[in-house]
Amino acid sequence: TESGWSPPPKCVRVRGCVFNYVENGISPSSSRKYVQDQSIKVQCYPGYSLPNKENTIVCTESGWSPPPKCIPVNSVGKCGSPPPIDNGDITSFPLPEYAQHSLVEYQCQSLYQLQGNKKITCRNGEWSEPPKCLNPCVISEEIMERHNIMFKSIGKQKLYVPSGTMVEFKCKHGYVQATSKPFHTTCYDGKLEFPTCRS
Repeated sequence: TESGWSPPPKCVRVRGCVFNYVENGISPSSSRKYVQDQSIKVQCYPGYSLPNKENTIVCTESGWSPPPKCIPVNSVGKCGSPPPIDNGDITSFPLPEYAQHSLVEYQCQSLYQLQGNKKITCRNGEWSEPPKCLNPCVISEEIMERHNIMFKSIGKQKLYVPSGTMVEFKCKHGYVQATSKPFHTTCYDGKLEFPTCRS
């Protein structure tokens, strides 16, 4: 055009895919190397299929999609056991296999705070992203003694605080604030910023 190339020329990194064979199937393709966006036709053996019952695989930036592997027809779309999470578990009895679109729900152990979606779904043989259980914060008398602080509310010596909970401190009698850290502080995944007081 008058103002130059439209759209402007751009070089992109082209990654290749190597094709060796189809597991539980065959392909008429004779080449071994392919560039991004090229596809190959695949024929699965009787009783086998590619995921989603497709008959082609495509070379993508991260490799073949779907992988050159035919799976038994009765297991297409099914998922194995849900992924385990630290300090939490699913609310139902785990099964060795789950049908497409199955849902499972997670819960965290006491004092651990769930972050993310508590329900995950089986889609095309893969589970969606499981949640995470955030660690509580431990506030002990030793830690407060080190910082010369105490709870604003009287009578607590050791406290387990769930993630996301706000805690309020004050200086011990005869001490003044030594840092700019606020006396209202919030626990996040086991971490808490403690203010410090000095005599």
